[in-house]
Amino acid sequence: MPEDMTGPPGMPAQEGMGSGDAPPPPKKPATGLFAPKPKVGMDLNKSMSDLAGELNNISRRLMVLEERYTNLRKKTQVTDQNMLTSSKKVMTEIQTTHSEIDDLKKQLADIIDKMKIVVRELKECAKKQDVDVLNKYINIWQPINFITRDSALKLIRDEVESQFKDLNIRLQQEDYIKEQIKLMMQDSQEGVKKGSANKF
Repeated sequence: MPEDMTGPPGMPAQEGMGSGDAPPPPKKPATGLFAPKPKVGMDLNKSMSDLAGELNNISRRLMVLEERYTNLRKKTQVTDQNMLTSSKKVMTEIQTTHSEIDDLKKQLADIIDKMKIVVRELKECAKKQDVDVLNKYINIWQPINFITRDSALKLIRDEVESQFKDLNIRLQQEDYIKEQIKLMMQDSQEGVKKGSANKF
């Protein structure tokens, strides 16, 4: 008898299968009035619990995000306040530096004017060579030994007075000598007269 070629080559034919029989179709779930109904209650509870968990998770995340947002707002407010205060400080410092710079400019202008005056006066001053020449003449003349006009007049007056005193003394001496001579002459004349009288 020839073998049936229903299966794959090298495999024996299965029992109950003829040469023209197909494999049985898979079982489909029964549908209709008498088919068993799916368990809907169990799936709803599970999905509700899953949904509640998701909502709780989302609300937790929202709470965390709100806290982060409030923290960020506080930080930005603090940074804004710090920036405002620092900008005010910087503006006041800039104003003070501007005023100090203006004062320095005025002082510099005054110093420059004074330096110009000093340079002008220094140009009119004597040079070192002129001072050396004057020093030589001063050393030769020695003006320290000079006297003033008043002291010269005083010295002249003193000298004149001393000379007058000497003259007065001399005049007095001469008068005294003349008187003595007269007295001696008179005495001698009287002696001569007495001698002549005694002779006669």
